[in-house]
Amino acid sequence: MHMTAQDSRGSRASTIFIVDDDSGTQQLLADTLSYKGYATRCLSSGRLALTAAAEDPPDLILLDVMMPDMDGFEVCRLLKMDQATRFIPVVMVTSFNEKAMRLKGIAAGADDFISKPIDATEILLRTRNLLLVKQYNDFLKEHAGILEQQVRLRTEELEKVIAELRTTHQQLVQQEKMATIGQLTAGIAHEINNPIGFIASNVTSLGKYCERFLTFIKAQQTTLAACLPDPDQAERLQAMGNQLKLERIIDDVPNIIRETMEGVDRLKSIVMDLKCFSRVNDAEQSIADINQCLESTLNIAGNELKYKTIVKREYGELPPFSCHPQQLNQVFMNLLVNAAHAIDTKGEITVRSWSSNGWIHVSISDTGCGISEQHLSRIFEPFFTTKEPGRGTGLGLSISNEIVRNHGGRIEVESLVGQGSTFTVSIPMKSQGHG
Repeated sequence: MHMTAQDSRGSRASTIFIVDDDSGTQQLLADTLSYKGYATRCLSSGRLALTAAAEDPPDLILLDVMMPDMDGFEVCRLLKMDQATRFIPVVMVTSFNEKAMRLKGIAAGADDFISKPIDATEILLRTRNLLLVKQYNDFLKEHAGILEQQVRLRTEELEKVIAELRTTHQQLVQQEKMATIGQLTAGIAHEINNPIGFIASNVTSLGKYCERFLTFIKAQQTTLAACLPDPDQAERLQAMGNQLKLERIIDDVPNIIRETMEGVDRLKSIVMDLKCFSRVNDAEQSIADINQCLESTLNIAGNELKYKTIVKREYGELPPFSCHPQQLNQVFMNLLVNAAHAIDTKGEITVRSWSSNGWIHVSISDTGCGISEQHLSRIFEPFFTTKEPGRGTGLGLSISNEIVRNHGGRIEVESLVGQGSTFTVSIPMKSQGHG
């Protein structure tokens, strides 16, 4: 028999299984409990009770001890072993009041005992008390689950916040580091610029003076050789000139002047890099065609590329957009020169451009030596370089990265040692660059 009922407050009535092989006892318990608004279900064997409890767990089970197929102790023990039914209160109904039987019931997991013949008041009081305890336990379990879920969600939120804070902290440290280095390099550039200026001016003047001296000396030698009456004097002058290696000096002076000017130009280039690094936000934004920027940069870098590289152009259709074109040209120049330096003798450089989802992308790939994994994480650090002394200041990629970041974009790199590298510049069409 399966009965349902509502309690006086209109909520779902507690369900009670009555497990007994005696139909008279079943009917007596069902009538008593139903009168108080409980929903009851009568089951005639322990096995039926185990199956029914697993499918639809009740709020309480009244379990007869003596049944033919499986006694109440075994049924209780199996109920308490199953995770789905272990917390259902079990009241054992027995005509035996011996202590040993009750201890056996407690060992099996019974929560309470009712003696036969059954007293209606007792059964109702014990049922009510056990159901209250179960309600409290259910309430605690439900709220424990809710609290556990809230704690888990809160923990996930905190972990996310911690990760964001860690990222923000790293960005702030890097920004502070870049700002400090920017101030330092601006001061260095200013201090170096003035002496470089007068050195360059003096070397240029010295070159012109030496050219005049050399012209005069050669004319003087020709005149003296023709005017000296004593051949021995001419030979002595010739011997002195040979001893002093004047011919070699005369030939070497232009080379020395030229090499000195190359060094000065190199210093100027370094100072320009330092100034660019400390002031990457200068210049006004304007509407530009990135493909034209790439083409003009390739033309300027032609001498650096033409002797050992084949340049492949794969330009896509790009809409004009607002940016700092001169700064982006500097980025492309740095990436192209680095690609050329990565190629030892002969190789290819591929320049691609395309747009997608509101972003403009430019990739510069080379078939050079590649970048080792240990260096990949440091290539955008200021002054970090793997080039031999004299071929790089370590500022090119740092400056490029800052320029692209100031446009609201990013530079990504993929590289395999011995196969080459690809640098991809991505900039949103609604650039965040500053004027």
